[in-house]
Amino acid sequence: MKTWLRYLYSIGIPIIVLAPARGQNPEPFHDYHQLKKRVYNFTKVEFITEEGEFNDAICTLVIPDLKEDSPPYVAIYYKRSNSSWFTESLYRKRIRFSFKDGVIKLDRTNFWDWFDLEEIKVVVIY
Repeated sequence: MKTWLRYLYSIGIPIIVLAPARGQNPEPFHDYHQLKKRVYNFTKVEFITEEGEFNDAICTLVIPDLKEDSPPYVAIYYKRSNSSWFTESLYRKRIRFSFKDGVIKLDRTNFWDWFDLEEIKVVVIY
């Protein structure tokens, strides 16, 4: 029995000591210095047409240096009158969009209550 414990001890200690060292990443994050950020700001005058309809033109964002093999991060912030800014994620789904050849197409469903909004900010990090 003593030799068996000695054997487990000799095998078990290196595993216990080495296991945490292999599982830890000395740098848990990576900075991307070449990332760019664009913020598009739309007021009620810009996202509502003269006819009182939603202006679909704000759903198309042209970014010529956007690469198709590097998906952008897109966030949309909304503001109602006399309220704080809020994001879509607080209320329902993720943002829907597609991108190709330097153009981001935002799905109109991202602006489901546009008639109650005062401002919209679209943030693109690429």
